[in-house]
Amino acid sequence: MHAAKSNPAIQPIEFPDTIQAEVSLRAGPSSRMGPEEHLLTPQQVADRLGVSQRWVRDHATRRWPRITAVKLGSLLRFRWTDVEDFLAHQTLQPSSKKRVGGV
Repeated sequence: MHAAKSNPAIQPIEFPDTIQAEVSLRAGPSSRMGPEEHLLTPQQVADRLGVSQRWVRDHATRRWPRITAVKLGSLLRFRWTDVEDFLAHQTLQPSSKKRVGGV
């Protein structure tokens, strides 16, 4: 008698690393959040930035400049990576105008 081969009918598909990277990029901002990253409260963000909780809430609900927030019912929560992105876009560029007369 012949021994039956142990080939499963369905085999897992393995994707190359380049395809995995493209999929994670297309997944959007939520894919950047690792399992160890926790959502922050407005107060925690305010404490880290040295501003008031009201300032954080204002920048989460305005059109521009805006800190991306996660809305959970009536609660606002923040990913630190989104706060860092906000800060990176708020960096002032040096002025191209020359100082005249020490002013």
